[in-house]
Amino acid sequence: MHLGHCRFNKAKGELTNQQTGDVWHLPRAERQVLSLLIDYQGQVVAKPLLKKGDEQAPPLSDASVTHAIFTLRAFLGPQYETLIETVKGQGYLLKPHRSRKHQSQRLPSNVIILATCIGIFVIVSIMTTIILWGQFSETATSPAQPFSESTVTLASGKTVDVILYSSSKTNNALLKEQGTQLEQSLAECKQSSLQSVYLSLSHDEQVLNITLRGELIGQSVIRNLKISDLRQPKKFVSQQWLKGVEICD
Repeated sequence: MHLGHCRFNKAKGELTNQQTGDVWHLPRAERQVLSLLIDYQGQVVAKPLLKKGDEQAPPLSDASVTHAIFTLRAFLGPQYETLIETVKGQGYLLKPHRSRKHQSQRLPSNVIILATCIGIFVIVSIMTTIILWGQFSETATSPAQPFSESTVTLASGKTVDVILYSSSKTNNALLKEQGTQLEQSLAECKQSSLQSVYLSLSHDEQVLNITLRGELIGQSVIRNLKISDLRQPKKFVSQQWLKGVEICD
């Protein structure tokens, strides 16, 4: 079974990255979850089914299923992690996908040459526009700089950087409050695959943008999250939300 540039051997329980040659012998939770998603490919698989045990093993916990989904996406890589879709309140869905071997067809050489020329022209045009715009706006704007930077030390001794961005040097109380809560939650982690966390608020302070960067199974992992909150006072980051995002391993 092909999943992006990976191949799953169900009999051996192995997921192989055919580009790098990395072979991952799946733990029980990842193997069970991936096998069921493949069996019901194109359909939403509810969590109770993904958790189901048998005579040889007890049922999986909710946290085990969530962590299995996260690690499977990480191994598939940023290009193909969206193949496993979260259907809120229902479960998970493995989208139908054909391998590149079946998807790609050789194009005539003249079409390839034309497409290459068009691509080069578009890139040059974009770069020229960026340079001209940069020269025009250089005196009016400056590159975004971090408003605040701090480092959280986990129980294992690993450190995670928490970086806040803001276009204003004042009125950042709400942003600092969310950053502090995230730092406190990280400090309670024994271990985490995260390396850095970036936070910023929209101009109307109704959307909190969070980027989580880390490394899992030797691969870089980036997660971009947006949280909307129209209430007063606003509480974007809550303990329940943090538990669902799984900032701790």
